[in-house]
Amino acid sequence: MPQLMTKEEIHEFGLQILSRYLEANAYEIEMMHPNMQMFPHVIAKKNGQLVFIIAATDVYPNKGKFSDDEKAALLENAAKFDAQAACAYLGIANAEGAQNKDKELCGKAYKDANFLTDFSGLEFIYFKD
Repeated sequence: MPQLMTKEEIHEFGLQILSRYLEANAYEIEMMHPNMQMFPHVIAKKNGQLVFIIAATDVYPNKGKFSDDEKAALLENAAKFDAQAACAYLGIANAEGAQNKDKELCGKAYKDANFLTDFSGLEFIYFKD
């Protein structure tokens, strides 16, 4: 019987997707931290501007999310370094489940399975004036 990925493994898989996106969009990854509890998860640079990024990955039918408190903590940390703050919300679905139109299987994050991803890019966040 296939083994399900842990939350940490799902997070690390999401970081792999994010890193490919960042590299394809001319970001230089300065640091990537796989620990879910450490913020930011990624520090990147584009055109000389630092960007602090937090990433959340969840399994179909869900998509990663952050609380307002987590976003506020990211903003405060980024401001100390004159960095922009961004969130990456990712969703993954078991590709075999999608191919067979099996919604239950879509929500199974089995190790060594193939996945479809739902990621629309970075969402930059700012302090309200």
